[in-house]
Amino acid sequence: MAAVEQTFDLREHKAHRVGDMDVVCFRDQVLELIDLAERLGLTQEAPSAAVVVWASGRRRAFAIEEPVGQVMIERLQLPDLATGGFTSEVVLSGDEIIPILEPGAVAGDWSLGEASGLGFTDLQQSALREIANIGSGHAATALSQLVGRPVDISYSEALLTVLAEAIDKIGAPMSRSALVDTPIQADGGTVLLVFPDDTGEQLCQLLGTSLSDEIGLTALQEVGNILATSYLNAIVEMTGMELEPEPPTVEVDLLGELLSQSAASGGNMTDPTVLMRSQLTVEASTAKFSFLFVPRIGSVETLLDRLGVGNEQPA
Repeated sequence: MAAVEQTFDLREHKAHRVGDMDVVCFRDQVLELIDLAERLGLTQEAPSAAVVVWASGRRRAFAIEEPVGQVMIERLQLPDLATGGFTSEVVLSGDEIIPILEPGAVAGDWSLGEASGLGFTDLQQSALREIANIGSGHAATALSQLVGRPVDISYSEALLTVLAEAIDKIGAPMSRSALVDTPIQADGGTVLLVFPDDTGEQLCQLLGTSLSDEIGLTALQEVGNILATSYLNAIVEMTGMELEPEPPTVEVDLLGELLSQSAASGGNMTDPTVLMRSQLTVEASTAKFSFLFVPRIGSVETLLDRLGVGNEQPA
């Protein structure tokens, strides 16, 4: 449900074939139409409805036989051996086990079990996690100095994946979020810092302002600049790479809209990308944010080389 925007009656809209895909016009938008049963290898009656879903930074329409309902139940992670090409989590409803589909995987942008590794070794992944830990430490120190309060790190993690999966995993597309977009000089890529839900508002309030004010947006832009620079400095310290940030921009909207309009969405969806996520706590206020480093082509390999693990081969 975090990626679902709405449903509509597909029988009232004519599907068209454009190139190698089906499309449907809905509310002045042309959406790729994906027959969900066909994609999952199932048989069903002719689809009568469609679900508008955010997948890899853009809207798609999934054709379904009929909508059944919605459930908000705790998600359970599947063991690696039980993970399929489209799902890695399930919910339990009564005596039923219901798989949760990853929209980007269903759309064919990436595949579970393939994109996450990209052929890189555990040692290479560990090196990136170490950067995430150091970057989180720098960010916590900088944020503490800015708000004048202690900041604790609940967790930090790093994922080396393709851009399409990183965009899907950075947060819930239908959540209202703040996005700070920081380009890197010399065509070095871009850094996206996402403050989901009310995190941006919390930080603004700690600084004596609000996201609804222009001053609040400026304050959050500066916070984003400081945190993004903290992560970039961690990468520079460990690798010696030249990563100079340019002035950032800040926008507040649904996360799906923000990501679709960002510089990152114009990249190749199969390019290797580094996703780092942290949860910081400022005096009992939980502040979650995600750091998405979208480097230029070849920079991930350069990053691993500089970490001394570039020649590692998967076992």
